Amino acid sequence: MKNFQNLKDSYFLDESVKFFEEKAERRLRFLESKNFLFNEISEFINNCIPYSKKISVFCAGNSIISKKLQTDKILIKEISNKYKINYNSNLIYKDKIDKEDLYDSDTILIADIEHQSNPAGNLLNLSKNMNDDARLIILSKNLVWMFILKILKIFITFSPNKNNFLPTNYLENLYSSCELEIVRRERLIAIPVNIPIVTNFLNKIFRLPVLNLLCVSNITILKRIKVKEKILNKKKISFIIPCKNEENNITLIKNQILISNQKYEFIFGDDQSDDNTISEIKKLSEELNNYNINYYDGPGICKSENVYKGINISEGEIIVIYDADLTVSFKDIEFAINILENTNADFINCTRMIYPQKDKAMKSLNFFGNIFFAFLFSLLFRKKITDTLCGTKIFYKKDWDKIKEDNGKWGARDLWGDFDLLIGAYKNNLKITEVPITYHERVEGKTKMTSLFSNTSRMIWIVIAAFYKLRLKK
Repeated sequence: MKNFQNLKDSYFLDESVKFFEEKAERRLRFLESKNFLFNEISEFINNCIPYSKKISVFCAGNSIISKKLQTDKILIKEISNKYKINYNSNLIYKDKIDKEDLYDSDTILIADIEHQSNPAGNLLNLSKNMNDDARLIILSKNLVWMFILKILKIFITFSPNKNNFLPTNYLENLYSSCELEIVRRERLIAIPVNIPIVTNFLNKIFRLPVLNLLCVSNITILKRIKVKEKILNKKKISFIIPCKNEENNITLIKNQILISNQKYEFIFGDDQSDDNTISEIKKLSEELNNYNINYYDGPGICKSENVYKGINISEGEIIVIYDADLTVSFKDIEFAINILENTNADFINCTRMIYPQKDKAMKSLNFFGNIFFAFLFSLLFRKKITDTLCGTKIFYKKDWDKIKEDNGKWGARDLWGDFDLLIGAYKNNLKITEVPITYHERVEGKTKMTSLFSNTSRMIWIVIAAFYKLRLKK
């Protein structure tokens, strides 16, 4: 046993080190026979981290998982030299991945947690040394499959008889204790036996809600919990205010601006209005010349394109999308901004469905439509979402470059932008936090959310396409 301990530090369980050294040939044959499983996991991970540049991988006899990873550089800590196979030209094996490498990695993949001698200490060390924008991916097994695999070990030797027993509820407590927070959960692989065509088809079917409870592999994506000292400095905030025939509301917005922080940037986007909206915006800019008020000409295509143009020209570090109909108060907005700045959230989705709405604030059909889409998004995101169509969304400008890459690519153009932003935030593993706001009745003008049947059909198609691209497409 001492010889095996000399080969590796105390990072791994002694039983695991012994097994992977002594059973290397048998284990490698097993890996080759299950190559399709590791390829499926790798390709799914690629879909979760499409813009990764550097990945640090911790594994135990399964460095084959790096074979399909798409990134510029892969660092791997393996349990034994016998598993150090150069699957990729950009792959580097290291006996120890140091602090500098961890901090420079935008993705850290843990595929050996069952074989670590001190998972809690290792995760805490990672959370202290990874950067705030990095994501940590943990591969673990479904509780039911843990018992099935335990029985299979009697007949097939593919891993040590003794290793860590880590059910999901324990891991969730462990993450919290190690200053980590879950931003996304995925499940895959229900059929671990390769039957041509059949296995691939069934494994995709079992990614559907409820059926995915039977999948073998859990993929959990986490981020570190922000250290308070790092979020004390207030960031510049840009309000993007899309306008279409809102001349009477522009005057009312003046009162909201006067009670706001003068350091805010207000950017009005007039989307080729038929009334005097642009004249009122210019007048407002002249009257409040001590405030940072700017405006631009919208493309006249749809609200989403108008908003996206405003975000692109904004100078703030935090983006607030604020509808010109004044159905949400600045007081609620500033509370939501405070949540973003002082918690671990990356993306604030304001919800109108928690507090009682003011009379006539939302039509009945719109109300039930919101409930319907909130249900669909809750299934899609595997977390509770209560409102998808609230126009008030708040996020960091630095995340916009990733989100906008897929705008309009979720099956159809999103005319309003709410789905683009939410699905884009989910795809890029941003922590989405809902903040309740009071929804007021529109004082002036009419709602632009009309043509309910065509809009609903388009939105349903976007959700279906998003599910396919997020869960099924390689």
